[in-house]
Amino acid sequence: MHIPSILNDVIGPVMRGPSSSHSAAAVRIGQIGKELMGGELDKVTVRFDLSGSLPTTYISQGSDMGLCGGLLGFTADDTRLVNYKEELQKSGLTITYINDNFGDPHPNTYNLSLRNGKEQHHMVAISLGGGMIELIAIDDVPISFYGDSHAIVIWTDSADSELLELLNDANVEHITGNNSDETICFARQETPFDGVFLEKLSSLSCVSKVRPLSPVLPILTSPKTSVPFASALELSGYADKHGITDLADLALHYESQRGNVSQEDVLAQMTDIVEILEKSIQSGLQGTDYEDRILGYQSGMYLKCEAAGTLLDLGVLNRVIPYVTALMEVKSSLGVIVAAPTAGSCGGLPGTVIAAADSMNLDRHAKVRALLAAGAIGVLVATKSTFSAEICGCQAECGVSSGMIAAAMVSMMGGNYNTSLAAASIALQNSFGMVCDPVANRVEVPCLGKNILAASNGLSAANIALAGFDHVVDFDDVVQTMDAVGRAIPHELRCTGLGGLSLTPVSQKLDQRLN
Repeated sequence: MHIPSILNDVIGPVMRGPSSSHSAAAVRIGQIGKELMGGELDKVTVRFDLSGSLPTTYISQGSDMGLCGGLLGFTADDTRLVNYKEELQKSGLTITYINDNFGDPHPNTYNLSLRNGKEQHHMVAISLGGGMIELIAIDDVPISFYGDSHAIVIWTDSADSELLELLNDANVEHITGNNSDETICFARQETPFDGVFLEKLSSLSCVSKVRPLSPVLPILTSPKTSVPFASALELSGYADKHGITDLADLALHYESQRGNVSQEDVLAQMTDIVEILEKSIQSGLQGTDYEDRILGYQSGMYLKCEAAGTLLDLGVLNRVIPYVTALMEVKSSLGVIVAAPTAGSCGGLPGTVIAAADSMNLDRHAKVRALLAAGAIGVLVATKSTFSAEICGCQAECGVSSGMIAAAMVSMMGGNYNTSLAAASIALQNSFGMVCDPVANRVEVPCLGKNILAASNGLSAANIALAGFDHVVDFDDVVQTMDAVGRAIPHELRCTGLGGLSLTPVSQKLDQRLN
């Protein structure tokens, strides 16, 4: 069972590309595919199911860019991703995409056939939203691997006693499965596998091949991983038991225990993220340029109009809007952003937190704590629902972002965890049914407006919660209902480009021009 992490699932990855569920997830899938082949690849065939979201979006939302990058060994924020087509041509690797009816149950399924001159393998992985992935099969043998541990794949003619004894003696968690030709053993652990152990495995007469797989996530998971709470109700009990009042402190307790790392290390990693976000905002405000996008440079225009006195006085929101816009513009120009909780919603939470802190002359540590508070809301959502627009529409991205913003703002203003939960509940209630219908299949329109909407909604929800307004419905019930509503949204309105604004004449004309 996957246990969400703030630094894995919610605030991150640091990446380039328009979509975390397409671009960053595809990078991670490609990285695993490269290692599965021992680093040697000549040809890859990728199959996408026509009933899913990828046939209509894999080019415009960066799945091909991410997958190529991962197969070439790039990370999700590698500068070479911008010129991935040239890098692919230089490598000699051939990638072919086939769209057909394959009967895949998940809308973001990657079926990969991997070949080199000596061997070939088949791998199936799914993108879960926010850059998270799950590897679900190798050579037609079912497995479950989230990229959050070290792993090895062992091909053998039989899982004989000698192999199993070696794995058991090393206390390595493992599963075995069979296809028509061979047995595959998949093993994992939190620490790297010892070289001597790998040599012993390879020397067994029943073993034909051993391939180590590296983690693709920053926070690792062990069989003993646990968390202090997995719901708002449990969070309240934990907080009361330990005398903790601030949601940011509860987030520190959660992530430290989840990742088996110190609270100081969690703070350090989040500080690094804030520094990246600050640089990205300034880069966006200075102006970005990229050919394959709909919207141009707009964040600087907003600041100029505000300075000229031609805009309504919206208070802190007049700084939030250009910050949010700047991050979205950096994303659309393939600059470095942080998925929070997704790339499609990368502007709302970080732009609001940093703009609010700057407006109140708060330091970087205040921004770090606000993002941590938001992260606590994010893991509660991820435990019971999803960040995938392909599953629950944009309410799973910008809608969830607004709830995280609300909680972060309450924490920044000194409110307690109960008020943060109330604010998040109100913000989420306001976003039910939000569809995902990108114009021209680019993550720009109406995505920018929805990021700004998330900020506005989150700020308002924070203020009315701080003022003591009644949220009525408890946070856990809101999340459960949000998930049910999201799954009821028609397939055409869940990031497939098959409904809503995606079908307007201007969308089709823009798509033709950009392609």
